[in-house]
Amino acid sequence: MEKLKEESIFSQHFRTFYLQYAGELIFFARQFVDIYTAEDIVHDIFLKIWDKKLTIVVEENIRNYLLSMVQNACYDHLKHIQVKDTLMNSFTRQLKIDELKYYESSMDQWQNKEKVEAIYASIEKLPSKSRDIFKKAYIEGQKHAVIAEELDISVRTVETHIYKALKFLRNNLIIFLLILLL
Repeated sequence: MEKLKEESIFSQHFRTFYLQYAGELIFFARQFVDIYTAEDIVHDIFLKIWDKKLTIVVEENIRNYLLSMVQNACYDHLKHIQVKDTLMNSFTRQLKIDELKYYESSMDQWQNKEKVEAIYASIEKLPSKSRDIFKKAYIEGQKHAVIAEELDISVRTVETHIYKALKFLRNNLIIFLLILLL
């Protein structure tokens, strides 16, 4: 029974204490944070006092002590937001870097595909005999002597066809590569 009476007395004193200081503390906190955060900070401070059932001695220093608690809580809140923002900025920055790398690799793949298609298209523009010899040498990987024997021509003729095909491809593809670079 005695404990219930003490809690009732504490509740009454606490309510008076809260009504006396809460408005001023919220107003003070508003200098640093928004209204909702200010209210949360002040309410959290009063909850700590309530939970610990601190003996409330109304004296001159209690106001300064409460203002100091609010100031520190605002500082902690702002520091937390700053760290969170820094982390989010870091994540956002890394995401943008990863995105750029993805687009860069996609662009490289596109350009490589375009290059290969241009090479094959240029090969198809070669005269038929040079095209056949070039494909056997570079696509199928046959040696010049094997190609010469298969087509019943000299190795020197195979080399001449390959030389002319490479010269044609070089001239034909240089324009394509310049367009890609630009």
